[in-house]
Amino acid sequence: AGKTTLLNQLAFLDQPSSGQLQFKSSAVVYDHSSLTRLRRQVVLVDQSPILFSGSVWRNIEFGLKVRKIPKKERTRRIVKALERVTMADFAHRDVYGLSGGEVKRVALARALALEPEVLLCDEPTANVDREHQEIILKILSHANSVRHTTIIFSTHYLSQSRQLAHHTMLLQNGRLSKNLEENIFQLRVVRRSEELKCRFADHLISFSDPDGMARENGLVRVHINPEQIHLRALDEGEIPEAWIAGTIVSLAKENGKIRIVVDIGQKLQLLMSEKQFFNRPYQVLQGVAVGIEAQGVMLLS
Repeated sequence: AGKTTLLNQLAFLDQPSSGQLQFKSSAVVYDHSSLTRLRRQVVLVDQSPILFSGSVWRNIEFGLKVRKIPKKERTRRIVKALERVTMADFAHRDVYGLSGGEVKRVALARALALEPEVLLCDEPTANVDREHQEIILKILSHANSVRHTTIIFSTHYLSQSRQLAHHTMLLQNGRLSKNLEENIFQLRVVRRSEELKCRFADHLISFSDPDGMARENGLVRVHINPEQIHLRALDEGEIPEAWIAGTIVSLAKENGKIRIVVDIGQKLQLLMSEKQFFNRPYQVLQGVAVGIEAQGVMLLS
């Protein structure tokens, strides 16, 4: 969706190809001295952070040394950062052998020790178990509520944004989307051929679950991206088995796109470009089939 590109630009690591980025109401100037100053105020923690060989302590200390922080102050910050990520006992542990969740917590401690004004996190809870997810969310909440650090984080789960965020934006195809509150359904998770799927309108649909939050036979709330739904008329020939038959009940032009509502037992909304629509016009009450991309099905909780 472009989230990593966006975060890299907000961290002043990449320069936008067009437009202007501002920080504290001032335009960002992309020269070495200006970027160095800005990067000391804004720190990014990658989705898959890389630690240097050596101890946890040395990893956290590295950025402080680069910033020429005195040793006594470095020690204070490192001790405090380790306490904040509940890893005080890991200070002199070698990073080799740390679990994925522990690596992320060390990376957060390394960032927090720098005392940034803004902390950017690219999917901070991805690829860690549920226990570490909760710990990481508490670390971010504390940094914001107690330390008053501005937090910007990306996630596939709107439940996390509702838990932590004051503002939520949805990125779809690299652009801001207003589709956050439509196509939200509560579905049952079932297992078919070693794969978890959701039962939707008497059909099974695949979904993206990078953090393994779904549980067999459990109920999940999902958001289906209206721009990741394909449409085909029933009279166009053979329909793929996984597609769901329905009837168009509404057509409307909206911001250069066509919004189509299809009744498949539940009302499902999809968006297509005007060009796509006029290449193959559809009509109200026409029989159609919809195909839903797995990446377009986002778990909310």
